[in-house]
Amino acid sequence: MVSRWRSIRKIDAHVHVVLHERRDTDLALNTVPMMIETMDAHRIERAVVLPINYAEYFPLDGEERLDWLAANNARQAALASGSDGRLIPFADCALEGRYGLPERVRGELKRAVNELGLRGLKIHASNLKASADDPRLGPVVQAAGQLGIPIMFHSNPTAQDPVFYGSSPARIYRQMYGRSQPFVIAHLGGINYLELLDGPGYVDIAGALLQLAELYGVRFCERLLRRIGLERVLFGTDYPVFSYDRYFELLDAMSFTDREIEQIAYNNAAQLLNLE
Repeated sequence: MVSRWRSIRKIDAHVHVVLHERRDTDLALNTVPMMIETMDAHRIERAVVLPINYAEYFPLDGEERLDWLAANNARQAALASGSDGRLIPFADCALEGRYGLPERVRGELKRAVNELGLRGLKIHASNLKASADDPRLGPVVQAAGQLGIPIMFHSNPTAQDPVFYGSSPARIYRQMYGRSQPFVIAHLGGINYLELLDGPGYVDIAGALLQLAELYGVRFCERLLRRIGLERVLFGTDYPVFSYDRYFELLDAMSFTDREIEQIAYNNAAQLLNLE
């Protein structure tokens, strides 16, 4: 059977470009040329490149380490410039050191967007040692709204969070309550996926959909996505952590129409990112 998901154009809303080997992590080396080659092989027209909110995400020299957030954002911009626009970089954020002051964290996000051309903000609550509804995130969330960029929240897919830097959908909704800018809950909300059923915002399927399929099967996963609302669902993979073939096999087993596939695979992300 020909894979409909492999053949249709797609925007991957959740990938990582990794410039050095990372011990004791699930991230493999994935440079810009490697990412573009993989995108070509799987008809990924564009991909959102996300940082992971910690100082060692990119290899930094001594001077760059003095301000790792600014250096990481600059590296994100460089990734996009080497991809002919196919990679869409999001900005990083920090809450400690010089970025403990609201004006500093707002200023760096404005620089990242207005000067470096980054297209969104990634918040990885557990790596920031903060919960998703931490008041310290308020200034950067507000700045993202003023800049008109979407926010991607990592929502811990396994809840291995011994100090409870919580990032469940409910905490994300609390942070975003009363705000109008678009946001995404990554990884289907992790083990708290039921909190997505009546909430706002987009959700991406990265990683968690594969895990739920192993536990509950394909039909459960399709019913879950339909119950969440297909207009909210983004195709996202967490590549290179998970392979495209795993997603195509699972998604091809679902009974989506061609129009619904296009909505999940491309149209929702294009709307989020103001591409069309």
